[in-house]
Amino acid sequence: MTADELPDDEVEALLRRANTGTLSLADGGDTYAVPQSFGYDGETLYFQLAYDDDSRKMEYIETTDTATFTVYEERPAQSVIVQGPFEPVPEGEETLATNAIAENAVIPTLNVSLDTPLDELRFDFYQLVPESLSGWRFHGFGEQPHS
Repeated sequence: MTADELPDDEVEALLRRANTGTLSLADGGDTYAVPQSFGYDGETLYFQLAYDDDSRKMEYIETTDTATFTVYEERPAQSVIVQGPFEPVPEGEETLATNAIAENAVIPTLNVSLDTPLDELRFDFYQLVPESLSGWRFHGFGEQPHS
């Protein structure tokens, strides 16, 4: 298997095309990864999080300095990894998050507890402003041999 770095325009295209990925958070040496729907406006990744009082995800968000978000496609095999601070969307900028999420997120938001009644859930917008962004295309991964 070989890999080539994706050019910036293909990284951008994959982030706009994808509608879910894996959000990885950390607390010291412990990690927590969750599937999450997102929106992307060309600069920032936006998330609408649904959670209750016992949310493990929210506990990890509080202790994470640098979050990692990974999106991928299987055909062709390629991925983008975004790293940066994961923080609430600043007050007054919720419209930016709403517009980006409306463009390509999957609604309802992934990773909502089915055991918690809807009226007991809270919904907040979060953002990941990339400090590091990389994309790769993999060759020879999952490809059928030619006969």
